[in-house]
Amino acid sequence: MNDTLTIALTGLSLLVAVVALVYVVLDRPTDGVLLGLLGLLEGGLLVQAVGGVVALVGEGHDDVNAAVFVGYLLGALLFVPAAAVWALGERSRAGTAVVVVLGLVVPVLLLRMSQVWDAGA
Repeated sequence: MNDTLTIALTGLSLLVAVVALVYVVLDRPTDGVLLGLLGLLEGGLLVQAVGGVVALVGEGHDDVNAAVFVGYLLGALLFVPAAAVWALGERSRAGTAVVVVLGLVVPVLLLRMSQVWDAGA
């Protein structure tokens, strides 16, 4: 696993949470800026997912719980578009608050993913 990418994605996810929280406080609906940040986060998570699967298939990682590891990879990938659709469908501050929650959940998923990876290393 790429620790640098994981740290960068954690920072980006927390930035998404902070920006979305500002939107909630200002009662602004999700807009292009927030969607752009979500798209950037999704792209980074996709890179991590591909890299994680490639690393998992490589030699020397037989002790990694593959099902759990891939589950966290896919879960992180699916939560971002789900939150974006929810935020766009619910144009009140509640919809944007879903993005705040996403920004706090993704770092937890990344941490667990790293723990599962490190336990098998």
